[in-house]
Amino acid sequence: MNATLMQPLAEKTRPEVPGSTRLLRGYLHKTSNSLCGIKGYAGLIAAQDPTELKSGRWARKILAEIERLEDLLRNVGDLTMRRHNFTGGRDLAGVLGQAVAQVREQHPGLTAVVRSLPDAELLLPESDLALVLKEVLQNSAQARERVLVEITGQVEITGRVTLRLEDNGPGMEPELLKMAAEPFVTTREGHHGVGLTRLDTLCEMHGLAWSLASHPGTGTTVTLEVARALESIDHPART
Repeated sequence: MNATLMQPLAEKTRPEVPGSTRLLRGYLHKTSNSLCGIKGYAGLIAAQDPTELKSGRWARKILAEIERLEDLLRNVGDLTMRRHNFTGGRDLAGVLGQAVAQVREQHPGLTAVVRSLPDAELLLPESDLALVLKEVLQNSAQARERVLVEITGQVEITGRVTLRLEDNGPGMEPELLKMAAEPFVTTREGHHGVGLTRLDTLCEMHGLAWSLASHPGTGTTVTLEVARALESIDHPART
């Protein structure tokens, strides 16, 4: 990943539910059912056995691991949900504001400043945009206890609107930057390392471009293609 905005995918027809997605959804369902059974037995043991007994300690460790796995399954499950045709919304500011507020509930040290935000029609559902924005904001907030994220919306020459989210965090080493969007890559204990993987997958699903730029000590910048400028919609170019 580099500072140059990645090219969006060429327009193509995608099946509503590809075979690989159906298969993954089936495995997620079976795994969730198995975890529920194990969680139930471990919960009974943990409730009955005192903390000092080995069985009680093991049961509590199992419960903690199951909670981590359930969180991971929810993250992956978001990507297998059906995406129906949608009418592009125009509440970019509202979606951004909600995403910031939700992340700040868990990370009060986050400060987000919106420099500019053009009127635009979204190119993806508001729920998917919210997921993408929260992934970026959470990454910034988790990298430093008190972090500033400056957000700038810009109309590109193509008529599409990009959001630039630039933080003043510690930045990433070049080796980590190359693998940042790969699944399960993380330097933080207790994290799954699937945040940017979800972002990359959602952008790919909607044919949108994004980029990641970072240097140690200078922060990280994520640029996302999210909408079309209303001016380009209301006044299409004449041929």
